[in-house]
Amino acid sequence: MTYPLLTAQHLLNARVIERDPRGIKVLQLPNGDYLKVFRLRHRFSWSRFQGYAQRFSNNASSLAALGIPTVRVINCYQVKNGRLLDYPLSAHSHSEPIQDIAPLTQTYAVHYAPLAGETLKILLDQQQLDTNHVKQLGVFIAELHEKGIHFRSLHLGNIVLTPEGKMGLIDIADMKIYPWSLWFGTRLRSFRHLTRYARINVSFGDTNWSMLVNSYIEHAALTVSQAGILKKKMQHFLLHPPH
Repeated sequence: MTYPLLTAQHLLNARVIERDPRGIKVLQLPNGDYLKVFRLRHRFSWSRFQGYAQRFSNNASSLAALGIPTVRVINCYQVKNGRLLDYPLSAHSHSEPIQDIAPLTQTYAVHYAPLAGETLKILLDQQQLDTNHVKQLGVFIAELHEKGIHFRSLHLGNIVLTPEGKMGLIDIADMKIYPWSLWFGTRLRSFRHLTRYARINVSFGDTNWSMLVNSYIEHAALTVSQAGILKKKMQHFLLHPPH
C-alpha cells in the first residue's frame, strides 16, 4: 500500500510526548491529535509485510465496527526524511530538502484523534477508581473476549473511561481479532497481560482484583472448572509479575 509522505508541515508546532534512542515516538499536534511513529524493529519481521502502522489503522476500524470505543485514525504517512523525527524537533529540518537526506525504509507515522476520557491508571493514581469501575472492567474484558479480541497490550494504562461512562482501548497496534470468542487459554494469557506491572498490581489491591475476576466470571459464561483455574492463575500472576 502506498502512503503519502510525512513532511515538515505536518509537524508544525507539534509537541514531543514520547521518544527513545532511535528518535521521536509520539507527537501531539496543535489541535490535540497525535502522531505515532512506527519503525521496523528487525530486518526480518512480519511487520515488514504488514507494518504496525497498518495494523494500528486496521484495528481501529475493526474495534469501531465491533462497538468498542477507540481512537479514530485520520491518515497514515510514510517517513522518508529521517531528520523530521530527530529529537529535539529542529527548525532546520523544516527546510531540509528530502532528496539530500538518506531515505528511511519501513518507518511510518499514524495521525489519529485520541479517545476522549481518562485511563484507568490515571483514575487509580488519583484515587478516583471506585468499585463500580472495577466491576465494569470485569464486564468489559468479558465483552472483549466474547468478541474475539486478544489485546496483547491490555493493562490499566491502555483502557480509557470515556465521558459517556464507557470503556475503550488505546495503543492498539498489538492486537489480534478472531471471528470467534477467545479460547480459554487465550483468555488466561489476556489476564497475564493485564497483570504485567507490579506497581499497578499493588496499587489496584487484592480486593479489587478479586472483585474484577468475580465480575468477569459472572459475565464470561465460564465453567466452574474454568473459573477455579482462572482464580488460581490470577494468584500466580499477581505474585509473579514480569515487570
